[in-house]
Amino acid sequence: MWMNELFEDKREDLDQLLLKYRPKWQLSALAWLDYDDVSQIIRLHIHKKWHLWDQSRPFRPWASMIISNQIKNLIRNNYTSFAKPCLRCQHNMGGNLCDWTKNGDQNRTCADFDKWKRKKERAYHIKLPLTLDDGVAVSSTSSIHDQVNYPVASNKLHELVMKQLSERHKAIYAMIYIEHKDESDVAKEFGFKGDSTKRKTIRYKQISNLKKKFYRIALKIMEDHDIL
Repeated sequence: MWMNELFEDKREDLDQLLLKYRPKWQLSALAWLDYDDVSQIIRLHIHKKWHLWDQSRPFRPWASMIISNQIKNLIRNNYTSFAKPCLRCQHNMGGNLCDWTKNGDQNRTCADFDKWKRKKERAYHIKLPLTLDDGVAVSSTSSIHDQVNYPVASNKLHELVMKQLSERHKAIYAMIYIEHKDESDVAKEFGFKGDSTKRKTIRYKQISNLKKKFYRIALKIMEDHDIL
């Protein structure tokens, strides 16, 4: 076996693996973080870890493990930011029990719990089903979904995000997330140049950077506002 393969040498294999794992990414509740963004994050991570691959062993099992772990990490990081603070609290006694409150329950007499209740509880429950490697589906209770008007919430989020953007960025945001235009259409409209070097799909760095910015803004809004 050739023992000095570069990251670029395995680009096609990696792209095939990422395509295979696409069904594992079902965070459609976070439309601003699509699988193309996820794939790019994973590519960068594998590139940084390249020196850890033992090239006497097959590439695909090693890369598959990293892809699987990164998808789980991204899911966890995007949703546990809304989880109850009790999960990491020293007073958590399991279930809904707490050894700090007077009645022994997790409740709003705790300032951290009260803040979560006001600002994050509903966002935490807006979890569309997620399929992980072990096949366990994680979803919110139907009662929460029944109470939420998703189109209204989505429109409210778009409105709040665009209030923080320049006119140019508003137009780009609208094309991507409201009109659902392809990146190539956005690039053509705004004169962005793509990078197609050794890639079947052209990538637009400017658009990728803007999508990350939009994502950060949207996540902060969901933490600070009750849009649901």
